[in-house]
Amino acid sequence: MNYFVIYSDQSSQELISFKKNNQHLTVEISPIKANSSNLELREELLKDHLITQNNKYDMANLALTKAHISLWKQAVQNQSSITVFESNIITHKNFLNYQEISLSAQQDYDLMIWGYNLNWNPCIELMPCLPKAIYTFPGYNKDEFKKENNDLIDIPTYQNSDLKTIQTLKIFSFAGLGCYTISAKGAEALLQKVTPIGNEPAPSYQNDPHGSNFYVFKPIPNRENISLDIEVNRYLKKLNTYMTIPMLAVISTNTN
Repeated sequence: MNYFVIYSDQSSQELISFKKNNQHLTVEISPIKANSSNLELREELLKDHLITQNNKYDMANLALTKAHISLWKQAVQNQSSITVFESNIITHKNFLNYQEISLSAQQDYDLMIWGYNLNWNPCIELMPCLPKAIYTFPGYNKDEFKKENNDLIDIPTYQNSDLKTIQTLKIFSFAGLGCYTISAKGAEALLQKVTPIGNEPAPSYQNDPHGSNFYVFKPIPNRENISLDIEVNRYLKKLNTYMTIPMLAVISTNTN
């Protein structure tokens, strides 16, 4: 399997921080630059039919979208799974070992999510015979996360903890493409479905009946399509998408 890290051309520090935070990863990780400073990027993506005229992504998300899609194409071309990190990801000390175990447990996977944002409550399937479940975290947006007594991720404790048992659960809604593994068939399916990307919203599962038995912060029926992960959410029902509990990676913007 090949590994890649996507970093912004706006900050050379991103790649340095990623390597420092993830020096325990003993595999070769190829850097992929997301060129958000390319003023012709939107026109380029329109010409290549990757987006439509009504696409709302800002330059940073356009650059990330191009980088992720280029890697999906590599997975299809090589008929091999790939693992993708974004540069603000911090992985667990035993990430590679747990990754291998998890992928072996779900060999039919299209997409395996290792880390995700905390401000979009994931919708998961505990068992096929049970209703979907949403689980939540204290706080919803950046202001909520900053409030006193809101428990954020303690990185040193997280990275060095013994996670013991890792569960893989089917997922129907999540936020963030900061750390994932995608199979060749998953990449091919998404490439056929997502492009060209317009402005269609994605379901959040944060309204009745899905959220009726849970305390959900600011429940909304849909998410505005402003980034690639939201576009991906539109197709999760038709994909074998799994996530790990506990997470094998965290996104540093969610940490203290």
